[in-house]
Amino acid sequence: MTNKQNFLIESIVGDIAKWLMEEQGMTLQTALGAVYNSQFFEKLQNPDTGLCSESSAYNYDILVTELKNGKLIQTEY
Repeated sequence: MTNKQNFLIESIVGDIAKWLMEEQGMTLQTALGAVYNSQFFEKLQNPDTGLCSESSAYNYDILVTELKNGKLIQTEY
């Protein structure tokens, strides 16, 4: 993974954590745990999925869907 991809992932995770705190009422620790312990995060780290090139909002929707359903449902990768 390149430095650019790592930067994009860190930026996406920051945005998602902020939105989880604002919209779901999570603490920072809970929000980061939700991201880092998700199936979504595994896909985000895989350069072949292209998720790190997608918007934070797009990725947020994928994670929220996973959190609501207990599993990753997105099938476009």
